[in-house]
Amino acid sequence: MTTGEAARMLGVGLNTVKRWINRGDLRGVCTPGGHWRISKEDLYAFMRGKGLPIPGRDKTTPVRMLIVDDDPFVCTLLRAVLEQADFPSETQCVHDGYTGLMRIGAWRPDVLVLDILMPGINGLEVLNRIRADPDLDDMAIVVITAIFDRSDVVQAARSAGVAAILPKPVEARRLLDIIGACMALPVPFPDEERGALQR
Repeated sequence: MTTGEAARMLGVGLNTVKRWINRGDLRGVCTPGGHWRISKEDLYAFMRGKGLPIPGRDKTTPVRMLIVDDDPFVCTLLRAVLEQADFPSETQCVHDGYTGLMRIGAWRPDVLVLDILMPGINGLEVLNRIRADPDLDDMAIVVITAIFDRSDVVQAARSAGVAAILPKPVEARRLLDIIGACMALPVPFPDEERGALQR
């Protein structure tokens, strides 16, 4: 989200938010164009630390979650994990960046789980096109990638203001926790581990 959106949620001025970012109190990333972006997860963590109430979401409205990954097996596993979340949800999967962009435009998901390595339009290009559309600023994005050790990929994703960057195989509990934080919703997960998701 933008610093202006964060300022409105916090009830403070824009300069106050920027000062917190510069001091390191609130984590933000700077886009190539020089604009700050703050993930909802980081903002909510900051608000919890300050004892501020976190805005809730109507718990009867399904959370729309879109998975974009070229591996159908990973899509199936991710979908199974997301359907374990303890809130109403709708989950769809697509297998390439182009179809992902089309589905985002038509369906307007609340959460996007995005792979990086895909043929044609890869995940970084999808991020660039999403961030060029201000109407999509409220969509939470979680990047999952097998090339988590590449600093250029991580930096590009962070510059796009994603909620989180997770390595493959994805830890199911961590993914649900992040989505719950983005949506300000509880996401209990069964005590027994369901195992990591393999690419």
